[in-house]
Amino acid sequence: MENNFIYLDNASTTPLSENVLNIINSTYRDYWHNPSSTYELGIKCSTYLEKIRSKIACIFEADPEDIIFTSGSSESTYIVFDNIYEKFKNGRVVISNVEHQATTICANKLRKQNWDIYEWTVNNDGILNISNIEKFLNNNTKLVSIIWGQSEIGTIQPVQFIGSKCEELNIMFHLDGTQILSNGIFSWKDLKCDFLSLSAHKFGGPKGIGILLTKEKSRQILKNNDISLTQEFSIRQGTQALPLIAGMYESLKNIEGKIKLYDYITEFPSNNINKLKNYFFQKIKDNNHIKITGSINHRLPSHISFLLLNKIFEPIRAYKIVNFMSENKIAISSGSACSSSSGKPSSTLKNIGLKDDELYSNIRVTLGSINNKSEIDKFLELIQICIDKF
Repeated sequence: MENNFIYLDNASTTPLSENVLNIINSTYRDYWHNPSSTYELGIKCSTYLEKIRSKIACIFEADPEDIIFTSGSSESTYIVFDNIYEKFKNGRVVISNVEHQATTICANKLRKQNWDIYEWTVNNDGILNISNIEKFLNNNTKLVSIIWGQSEIGTIQPVQFIGSKCEELNIMFHLDGTQILSNGIFSWKDLKCDFLSLSAHKFGGPKGIGILLTKEKSRQILKNNDISLTQEFSIRQGTQALPLIAGMYESLKNIEGKIKLYDYITEFPSNNINKLKNYFFQKIKDNNHIKITGSINHRLPSHISFLLLNKIFEPIRAYKIVNFMSENKIAISSGSACSSSSGKPSSTLKNIGLKDDELYSNIRVTLGSINNKSEIDKFLELIQICIDKF
């Protein structure tokens, strides 16, 4: 790691491996023409693009047409919400009250257009309260959009159960899968949802590229019929970023293990990252100054989040710990990189029932393949100093 930094913020972004960087560079050199051009060199790029699309589809057990290349999860989410508005004009959209801000912003835009936006509440572990699901999934509900793995507290939602309910009622279901892929590959044909958003830089790929996964039936509402589009099956405008797409495919090839899907559980493959997380939890199990946030059992394998309490058991402000760790060459965060610098209290922490003096104190440690036990030990040594210092 650069400057001998210990990097424990993989939910924010991940480093490129050498093979990913090499394929990006070679594609920039060998396939730099526009894939939409009709001369020989453009056709060469278009052929290469569709070859990659088919290979990515195979990884997900999807059809090539299911793969829509975008700039990342935020744009993918926007495409879904924008087309839901264009198709239906009004109705209800259901989101959780622990969504990433990309989804919340999209929902608020519809709210301003007099749509009914229902915020599905979670329990103290951050898991959706599913007992009252029939109350808000009805004939007026056009879309349900849920974050699969919560980026701030790591909690996993029962997405197959939700997808089954949406399927029964003919409601479109979108998943924010941004944090999932660093932990294994899922089968798109088995996942019960219509749309899913991904960003490559969360799983070892380049920034500025992602995927909107779609199903054949639901994909029809995304097609733009107003103008003649040749890119991305008339769903997304713009020249495809072929080198980034190639790099994303290479990063997908690096992901090991299959995710198993059950009604209420997402089962991740056992790997070194998961073992490292368990090692961390084992080391801190008797430390009364560490208060875990989010679910222990239904959590992203790479994710650890907690409040740190000082010697008199008061929560320590997260920025103090983040800055102290940075001074000691360890990179951690206080939550989603998109919102942790806003200075505002965390709505996610508020919605899982934390007290006012705890809302600024969440620490997020997210692990990757580059991490090891000695780095965890070093981090925990510094955590003890923080308890005494602050």
